[in-house]
Amino acid sequence: MKKIRTVIASMVAAIIFGLIGLAPVSAAALGERVLQVGAIGDDVRELQIKLNGLGFNAGTVDGIFGPKTQNAVKMFEKANNLESDGIADQDLLTIIQKKAPKVFRDAPVRYKQILDIVATAYAPGPHDNGKWGNLTHIGTQVRPGIIAVDPKVIPLGTRVYIEFPDGHGMYAVAEDTGGAIKGNRIDIAMWTVAEAYNFGIQKVKVYILD
Repeated sequence: MKKIRTVIASMVAAIIFGLIGLAPVSAAALGERVLQVGAIGDDVRELQIKLNGLGFNAGTVDGIFGPKTQNAVKMFEKANNLESDGIADQDLLTIIQKKAPKVFRDAPVRYKQILDIVATAYAPGPHDNGKWGNLTHIGTQVRPGIIAVDPKVIPLGTRVYIEFPDGHGMYAVAEDTGGAIKGNRIDIAMWTVAEAYNFGIQKVKVYILD
């Protein structure tokens, strides 16, 4: 009964804030509240990271519980023989946290292939991106979380996990190409030219997730 009341309250809040074009942003830790469509906060971001790390595509890690995150929750529930309602209550979140790798420290447990890659970095604008400016090859915004690839090696649209030499990692999507990005090379998008310059050249492992 307590779970039902909590879910109903969350749904009412999501509807109210949706009607006025806003959403409540929460700093709650993962597991402190029920998460479902309409929820926004640090706990949603952590949930997305964990689902992506487990191989269930929650989409961009943006802290917004939208349709992609809901679908990832449903797929996780199905894979674990649970009722597939797309609502992450405390019991489900406990299961996810037990199964998920540590945030940004462990490679995904589900992947198709691992590639040894030489990585550089770039930023939006003509300095790094020439005539394309702020846009990728497919017309999206150049931003952290996307990479430029050789489509013959990593097809555009592919989700990847990039593991750096010190063991930490990041999730990204292949949305761009580059004249110098041929073979086992990637270019990682940053916000600024300075950040891209400081990144330098690194040998990384790229986990192909889909």
